[in-house]
Amino acid sequence: MGLIEFKDRHGVGWRVWHVETPANRAHLMDPLYRNGWLVFEREDGSERRRLNQVPEDWASLPPERLALLCAIAAPAVAAKRPITGQQPLWANPDMETSSDV
Repeated sequence: MGLIEFKDRHGVGWRVWHVETPANRAHLMDPLYRNGWLVFEREDGSERRRLNQVPEDWASLPPERLALLCAIAAPAVAAKRPITGQQPLWANPDMETSSDV
């Protein structure tokens, strides 16, 4: 099953999907997540959570049960993305400039 959408008891919309760890990369993963996890993402994209104990029947659970799993899921820290594009240069006051020499 792919993506499931549901609302929690506060009426906030969420999406949930299952992530499976490729066998050849499992050794690189946190041991808690080596067997896959559920990702819960708030519909506005402002929050993500992960649940490492995936119930076999997660895709057939009613919205109330998905909301409970979402509530106990661990907050996911956003991945650091590399900075792209032109970046401003900021002067470092501790460094000498050519006018100081």
